[in-house]
Amino acid sequence: MAQSHDSTHCTHWQPAFEGLLRTVRDSGTHGHLTDIREALRVKISATRPLVMLCPHADDGAITAACLLHEYAVRRGLPVIEVLVFAGERNVAAPWLNDQKKVSVRESEFRLECNVLGAEAVCWNLDAYRTPGYHPSAKDIDKIVGWFAEKKPGAVIIPPATDAHLAHRMTRALAAVGLLGAGLADTLVLTGWTPWGPLPRPNAYFTYDGEAERTKEWAIHCHASQVLLTDYTEFCSHLGRAYAALTREWSEGHSLSGRAARIDDRFVGVELFQIESPDPARIDVNPNDPIQIALGMLHDPACAAANASTASTAAGV
Repeated sequence: MAQSHDSTHCTHWQPAFEGLLRTVRDSGTHGHLTDIREALRVKISATRPLVMLCPHADDGAITAACLLHEYAVRRGLPVIEVLVFAGERNVAAPWLNDQKKVSVRESEFRLECNVLGAEAVCWNLDAYRTPGYHPSAKDIDKIVGWFAEKKPGAVIIPPATDAHLAHRMTRALAAVGLLGAGLADTLVLTGWTPWGPLPRPNAYFTYDGEAERTKEWAIHCHASQVLLTDYTEFCSHLGRAYAALTREWSEGHSLSGRAARIDDRFVGVELFQIESPDPARIDVNPNDPIQIALGMLHDPACAAANASTASTAAGV
């Protein structure tokens, strides 16, 4: 690659610098935030629901409560929250046995779904009780069959960089479901979680004060978790910080030269990352199952190459 500078007049130039600078030139274009409603407008319908895959019972409320409520209640479109792993961990109630603890978390999950207007689905996967959350054959059949039946118009999943193993496995299971059901037209959205901030957000959802109170109510449905960590104030501050950043980005960093004014009535923002097949991201993060699956779905010719990359990364 030709150098874009005159290194002959640089006193401290080293050949290694070119490789360091190239990492930025090859990392993609300048970031741009878009309103997620535009992308969802042609994806969500009466027959193509908006689906939120929740590794744990409270992840939907924390990640996307305002977005889910907007489409379920204000727009009257089908919204489904899926509790991927139902279990007894992190229920600080020693007087309850494990089955009762599972019932508590599922009840809290269903209560949240009622608040947000979403349909509640509990997968109860065998993977919850296996090392590394590895799914059983029964789990795989359940997931692929569910995706084939429901045909999500859009699905929200945790980040590939998430520190929580259950969250990363949820992302992989989403990839399995999409690929197994052949859903090339499903919009894949990565949502923020406390365990893994978005590496490169490119979409936002603005919400008002009423929606913020609904998000607080949804979070407080999870009494067993709020006793341990109350995400209500945390999410409020985060949403307001994202709102300020979104205004700055949209109005002060307009690449077209025309700053678009954002409605000042909103108080918070939920951030998302719209996923699309990107070979460069496979090279950077060969362990991202969603990028591998999207590559296979959108370009069958590269399926073998993506599978080979995944196998190499896994040491196969």
